[in-house]
Amino acid sequence: MASTSVRTHYRTLFLSDWHLGLKGVKAAELLAFLETNDAETIYLVGDIIDQWVLGRKWAWNDDCDNILRNLMEKAERGTTIVYIPGNHDDGFRAWANVSINGISIQREAVHVTADGRRLWVIHGDEFDLFMRHSKLLCKLGHWGMQLLMRLNRPVAWLRRRLGLAPWSLALAARRAFQQSSKTFRNYANTVTKEANRRGFDGVVCGHIHKAEHAVLNGIEYWNDGDWVESCSVIAETMDGTMSISQYLPDASTVAHLRARAMQRWQPSTAPFNAGEQLRSSSTVLTALEAFQ
Repeated sequence: MASTSVRTHYRTLFLSDWHLGLKGVKAAELLAFLETNDAETIYLVGDIIDQWVLGRKWAWNDDCDNILRNLMEKAERGTTIVYIPGNHDDGFRAWANVSINGISIQREAVHVTADGRRLWVIHGDEFDLFMRHSKLLCKLGHWGMQLLMRLNRPVAWLRRRLGLAPWSLALAARRAFQQSSKTFRNYANTVTKEANRRGFDGVVCGHIHKAEHAVLNGIEYWNDGDWVESCSVIAETMDGTMSISQYLPDASTVAHLRARAMQRWQPSTAPFNAGEQLRSSSTVLTALEAFQ
């Protein structure tokens, strides 16, 4: 996927695990991607807003607001946007089968590709035994990952100064845990077995922050990764071809596209920070309906 300001159009885009509200996520890169990529249908495959972030750790900025504005602008132009909440934004699950500003909230979806394959679209946390049996342990892990992301910032700065390749302490820790966990090692196998049982040709999910394509149990397994570290996306072209890409723009491209978005929506757009409302499932409907 080209790192350019030229607009590209797809049949379908699948993205997940943005974790907006968590400090250190790739919100600027995500905004730049949305500014230059369109699709007939966009699936938001969960963990879009991180409602697990507590207190002063909550980090919501203009990029986050403009990401929401971009999505609603796309919906207004005719893009079908389906939002499937995950475990970090499970407060939105209460609004399943509701459409807000053109964004349809669903517990799961079935996508039919241009060449006729039926894909089951889910976040995937329902196949995570830690989530099913020990949500407290998961939240402790989330707190630990926030700490590692904070420690990662000086490490990243030092490596840039020394001319070393990028390396993420948080990502390395996540991968080490996943390799040591039987639950995560078997994740794709478990998900594809269930997709096979339900009669699908494939499954698209997120949750584990690892972009991947494989064929298991006679089923296509697609994971669209995340926008905490990898900036990955699954794209379907008009003929049904699907692929995983990383969005890797240079800093000047991101700065240009952020400025373009800011100019388009401000100051003509009244200031409105959706962040606090989006942390609470009890106010989410009002917040998104008011957010223009």
